[in-house]
Amino acid sequence: MSEGGLVDWGLAQRVATALAREGERPANGATAPFGREALAAACADAVDVVLGYTRLQPSGELPEPELVDRAEWVRTGLRTLRELSGGLEDRIADGISLPGPLGGVARSLAGAAAGAEAGIAVGYGARRVMGQYDIALVEAAREPRLLFVGSNLAHAHAELGEDPGLFLRWVAVHETTHAVQFGSVGWLRSHLAKLLEELIEGAAAGLDGNSLRQLAGRLFRADPRRTIRTVLRGDLPRVLAGPQQARTLDRLQMAMTVIEGHAEHVMDAATDASDPGYARLRERLETRRSNRGGLGEVISRLLGMELKMRQYRLGKAFCDEVVAEAGIDGLNRVWRSPDDVPTPAELERPLDWLRRVETAAPAEAG
Repeated sequence: MSEGGLVDWGLAQRVATALAREGERPANGATAPFGREALAAACADAVDVVLGYTRLQPSGELPEPELVDRAEWVRTGLRTLRELSGGLEDRIADGISLPGPLGGVARSLAGAAAGAEAGIAVGYGARRVMGQYDIALVEAAREPRLLFVGSNLAHAHAELGEDPGLFLRWVAVHETTHAVQFGSVGWLRSHLAKLLEELIEGAAAGLDGNSLRQLAGRLFRADPRRTIRTVLRGDLPRVLAGPQQARTLDRLQMAMTVIEGHAEHVMDAATDASDPGYARLRERLETRRSNRGGLGEVISRLLGMELKMRQYRLGKAFCDEVVAEAGIDGLNRVWRSPDDVPTPAELERPLDWLRRVETAAPAEAG
């Protein structure tokens, strides 16, 4: 466990890697259906498709696609989780170190339990994720990466079917859309980072020594793993802070819903609608997402994936309706500034959002 921290990240790494590697088949050959050559070709095609449809213009080069194994995705996932939770982790750990019923032994046990919980969550996630646009929201100097997990692509294709090239292109369009979003919308990364910073600072601001001891007892006495669940779900600011942090979290969730929904919309709209293979892939993907049970459902809840499922559905429906009414240029108003991101009510009523942004002058990005 890192000095001053709470989670035993070394244990998290070992647990996650062990879980991720179970049943993994190497799928990173240069000539395999989901190998490096096929992935590079699919992503090159996806860039042309996404740029042509969205009319967004990246300010620089997009990251090259990387074919990785599950262990590499685990390293990336845990690094991101550690970056995002670091501030609160250290603050809570300080509270556990204070004199009281929870001493060094309890803190060590809590850290191990939290590390195991994080490892289980990320390890099982590594067995399902097909692709990811990885961008640092805390460490701005870290370059973005466009990652695809070879063995998971092969496994998902075995479930979903259709031509391997069609399937890979479809997935590549989704992840490439994220790269285009962040590469074209200058305020997007800094806006998300600012919201995260507000959440962390707001949650930590009211934690004096006494409240930290009370928090430690509440979170760890019954179940030491509850904290990492809460952090993973993004709920900790709601636990620790008041209405202002809740509003900030709502803004963050709305932005993420637009980001995911836009990628889902482009995934379908920018591909060949006349090819029935795409419609079948969409139907099977929705079934695959919803048909989780048992341990898989537990893990999805732990990771907050039920929220992401809703983000996919609501965000895509919002984008679909706006484009049907005002075309892609109408939807692109969502990228003008943070103030043009829909509110929760507007997400359910896209035409209300469209009327607002059609009459409003662009706000200053922030």
